[in-house]
Amino acid sequence: MVGGKVTVSKEGPVATVTLSNPAKKNALNPRLLKELSRAFDELATDDVRCVILRGEGDEAFCAGYDITQIPAGGSGEAQVLLSSNPFDDMIRTVESFPAPVIAMLNGFAFGGGLELAITCDIRIASEGASFGMTPAKLGIIYRPSGLMRFVNAIGLPATKELFYTARRIGIRRAKEIGLVNRACPPEELLQVVDEMAREIAENAPLSIRGTKRILAMCMEFGDLPRSESEEADALIRLCMESEDLAEGKAAFKEKRKPVFRGR
Repeated sequence: MVGGKVTVSKEGPVATVTLSNPAKKNALNPRLLKELSRAFDELATDDVRCVILRGEGDEAFCAGYDITQIPAGGSGEAQVLLSSNPFDDMIRTVESFPAPVIAMLNGFAFGGGLELAITCDIRIASEGASFGMTPAKLGIIYRPSGLMRFVNAIGLPATKELFYTARRIGIRRAKEIGLVNRACPPEELLQVVDEMAREIAENAPLSIRGTKRILAMCMEFGDLPRSESEEADALIRLCMESEDLAEGKAAFKEKRKPVFRGR
């Protein structure tokens, strides 16, 4: 059974959304994608001026998409990694939330969990947090929209470094490339995040919401031309049907280094 839950609490104009799937290090799955989308949809009201998004516990913000939920082969279920899917629906819901969203990175964030963090307006991390984009270790290609979120946030060179090496980076490197806005000792994280959220909430809400919307419009990129979009989908499907994806999943399960053969 797919587990986990999303909880929401409010204190005045600040809401906290907590991703809770401790058995899987707060990894995402279809149920949690729907619950996250629903939570942000319900909070999109005038009385919420800032949202804090965090993972349960101190170890992980989000371990990414649950590897056991990623299908191999040519089935329609592979849509989870294509351009129109519940993951993208959730990301767009967070991205388009009218008020600022702060990612409280109370632990590591990998894969889709890191995209979720980078979708937020501000990222504040524990000094012990670590980050990584791991598609290349599984044998899959990330979606163009997801890649562009990283390019827009940290630039093309840093995006290439993250995705080509699939290396885990620590807080020092994350700050260097602009992946996080601020880092603090673990015991201070909650206070620092809460103080910033309330500082934002005390400012003029029309100004904040208007500024966020205009920034989003300035950063919008057009869809790929049809031919390029079809090529991107074909490349992604090729990986979804590959032996390498099956090997990546098996190696993950067996806790060993994968042996990829490019087929």
